[in-house]
Amino acid sequence: MPTEIMNVFPMIHSITIDKENDLVTELVQDINDAEGVRANLLESIATVRMYERINFYPLKKPEFIEDVMGSFAQMGLSRQITIADNTYHEINGYLGCTRVWELPLTLRDQVEKALVGYEVEYDSETWEILNITDTKE
Repeated sequence: MPTEIMNVFPMIHSITIDKENDLVTELVQDINDAEGVRANLLESIATVRMYERINFYPLKKPEFIEDVMGSFAQMGLSRQITIADNTYHEINGYLGCTRVWELPLTLRDQVEKALVGYEVEYDSETWEILNITDTKE
């Protein structure tokens, strides 16, 4: 059984900023525990399997679980990908910004550092999720 490991970072839901002190005071991610990561991955893999059964893919057939991550899951494969996500975020305390990448660099760096990631061990042939642990530093 060929096992591989990848790191994932759930997408950002909301950020609270103390603009006066240039400080990120709260960061909430869409998924906040290993079981949530597992559920999201299993749901994404099930979607790919459904497309396999009906022999249809909306874009192209995913070849690796990383493709599943990029197309179906609510997570990025790196802190930078998660920060660069183009969906709208709820940003409290910094009017006019609706995405992390629109924030000043000092605040973006704080958001990036605050992201909680997870190490996912999986079988690269069957895409079975073997183990998930958080990577808190």
